[in-house]
Amino acid sequence: MSAFVDSILLRFAQDAFVTNLLNGLGLTAIFNATFDATDIALQSVTLGSVSTRSYKVPTFETVRSNGTDERISPDAQRVQKERVMPRSGRLEWVDVAFDAVLNTKVQTLVAPLQSVTSQTLEQKLGGISSIAELRTKLLALYAPSIVDALFAPATSKPSTIFTATATMKSRAAAGSFGSNAGGAAPISSMNRCRCRSKSSNVEIFSSALQAAKLCRSILEHESIRDPLAGVVERTVPYALVTIFADAAVTDASLPGLTAALAKTAVSTLFAGERMFAQFIT
Repeated sequence: MSAFVDSILLRFAQDAFVTNLLNGLGLTAIFNATFDATDIALQSVTLGSVSTRSYKVPTFETVRSNGTDERISPDAQRVQKERVMPRSGRLEWVDVAFDAVLNTKVQTLVAPLQSVTSQTLEQKLGGISSIAELRTKLLALYAPSIVDALFAPATSKPSTIFTATATMKSRAAAGSFGSNAGGAAPISSMNRCRCRSKSSNVEIFSSALQAAKLCRSILEHESIRDPLAGVVERTVPYALVTIFADAAVTDASLPGLTAALAKTAVSTLFAGERMFAQFIT
């Protein structure tokens, strides 16, 4: 293990380091990478509690297989088989694992239904004295193709024209709720963070991404996702962060890219995979 990885493990024991790391990644970015919001807009995110860190956590892959056994004679038989062998597959190591709570303030995008009223179409049209007046009033409400269909020979009976209509009324405005909205409690989302440390030079970027995706794949298949409220859906069970030594990237590491541009490119590459890359001095 390199001195860089050793030092990073020791620094994770400091709450200030973990807080600065998460804030540096961006709390909004962490939320968006791990959750999909439904009918709400994120207004603000603050960091809540952070659990005790666990170090060098092994993640074992479960081997699963399924298939069919057939026997033709003396009598035809078919048996469906499914085998699950925990801790029998590949092994990956997570350098640091911990839970972090994100306190979010959101705005509802869909106003709740306030009332429903119903009336016949004849009542809605306000009285009719002739077929021509009926057509004119219907054209003010519906497209010509719909009106033509109502007056088609197969459907031109009063019982099919004067149907009931319903009007649904929502509250005037969608409100917001959170720690600053009428005392309502904020939404607390539990994020499980998994961090991997990498040193050496920039040539490890591709292998680091490969190892991170393998680790996340194992974690996703082995984890049991927490049930969440209907406003958010967890897209990935963990926020996976790969930490690189800042000094490993120089202006000569990648052809045509300065150190700053190279770091941005690597961070963007990991972000496209819903993961994070962070450079630490």
